[in-house]
Amino acid sequence: MATEAPLRRSSRAPVSKAAPVAKAANSKAAAKPASKAKPAAKTSKKRAASTERSPSPPPKRTKNQTTENVNPAVPARPVKKAKTAKTATVVPQSKPYFNPLPTPPEKKRPGLQVFSWGAGNFGQFGMGPDLLGELDKPKKHAWAEEQMEEGTFGDDNAGIEFVAAGGMHTIFVDEKGTIWTCGVNDDAALGRVTEGIPDPDGTLTNVPHPLESLVAEKFRAVQVATGDSICVAVDNRGELRVWGSFRADEGSLGFSETARHQFVPIPVALDLYHKPGDYEKVSAVAAGGNHILVLTTHGHIFTWGSGQQAQLGRKVLERHQMKGTNPQKIVIGARAMRAVVIGAGIYHSFAVDETGTVWGWGLNSMGQTGTGLETKEDESVSLPKVVRGLSKEELGGETVVQISGGNHHTLFLTSDGKVYACGRANSSQLGLAQDDPAWKDADPAREFLSEPVLVTFPDDDDPVVYIAAGLHNNMAITKDGALYCWGQGTQGELGVPDVEVPTPRMIVRREGGSWEAVSVACGGQHTMGLFRKRQK
Repeated sequence: MATEAPLRRSSRAPVSKAAPVAKAANSKAAAKPASKAKPAAKTSKKRAASTERSPSPPPKRTKNQTTENVNPAVPARPVKKAKTAKTATVVPQSKPYFNPLPTPPEKKRPGLQVFSWGAGNFGQFGMGPDLLGELDKPKKHAWAEEQMEEGTFGDDNAGIEFVAAGGMHTIFVDEKGTIWTCGVNDDAALGRVTEGIPDPDGTLTNVPHPLESLVAEKFRAVQVATGDSICVAVDNRGELRVWGSFRADEGSLGFSETARHQFVPIPVALDLYHKPGDYEKVSAVAAGGNHILVLTTHGHIFTWGSGQQAQLGRKVLERHQMKGTNPQKIVIGARAMRAVVIGAGIYHSFAVDETGTVWGWGLNSMGQTGTGLETKEDESVSLPKVVRGLSKEELGGETVVQISGGNHHTLFLTSDGKVYACGRANSSQLGLAQDDPAWKDADPAREFLSEPVLVTFPDDDDPVVYIAAGLHNNMAITKDGALYCWGQGTQGELGVPDVEVPTPRMIVRREGGSWEAVSVACGGQHTMGLFRKRQK
């Protein structure tokens, strides 16, 4: 049976110190004698010592070495000019991609305004030092609104176009593609150094700051994903940047085999397909609590991070846990099967292949992978396994287009706007009424459902277009801009004063209100929404 890492509330891990750089050994140049002594009467294999030692020859210099510590009496040898390397001709991409490159959303006006609710005690709202408490209903983000008016995010009152909520931090992407972060930075989740940085007004972590290193390299972010403290971003060219740190059952696992924390975003090497005219790139990213999934333009999936609950879809030995931090390609179904969608929960992962078949793997102790739970062996799904009831045939020609998982439950969104759920149900995570037909053949205790079931919404004629799952809470947005919540939220993360909401409840109205919901992200104990002002 797979074990679970303890839920992280705050990790005040000390900042790791860089290992001391080893000093290079000094090479000793052998001194040559100025002249040979006359041989003795008897033939000897040894050479007689010189009666007078001449000065040692000047040391050899590299082309870029300065003339310091060189005997001025010895003329320096002229440095030869380095040959200019011929630049290889890059053949542009000519073969159509199977999965498209990430594309920024269409710019609409007015721009998207940020709203926050839940727990903001560690600055994860990004609303400044005066708003670090709990909010049980969505509150407009004053700092973001001010930046929109000042043109910080782009022209014509541009706003935030993407948001991701982590354990105790938040990542924003504005309309220029700049990434902004706020919240806890103990394990490098903010993508910038905050220790030792002057902070006279106390806003270094509780107000969003841009990732200047990515701005400098003109990284136009399109999509970001984040877990407990690990973060990943992809730009409009399909390039990847990663930062933060993974955690395991025992505590900090580290960023890689050579680094405990990665405070500044860096590229990560993937074994991508490259030949003239056909270059594999990153198409989409997803993150669980402490693992990452990447979907490429060629339909391949790479995973890395903590694999203690089988969430990587490949075997990682307990004694070699750090090997899991190396990205590796995994296989779903037949080796030639390509993926079109990826998703993740805290300890589990998903993919949809080109035929519409949904695959799940990872921790399944509450049926959260949707692959069934009949025996003890089913509690951990080590390799991708077909999720029940969600094939293209079973959905009447529709397919799953988005997957979002919580601690022990999962949501699936289909192409016709329906939501299915599976996993733990003890705190209304699945959004099912007491008389829902799904309970008919379920366990009498109603602790969980191991196969996806349909979630009922009040308005059947308003299809769902976006879903997000928190630890025990859920959010769904409809085509007409309504926002629904259900599940458990002990710190206001549902957006309502109630601690538990059994079935989907509307918190942003479909019509008649001032705002329409466009996107939403659920973090550890906070929720971030992107709303657009309705035009009257």
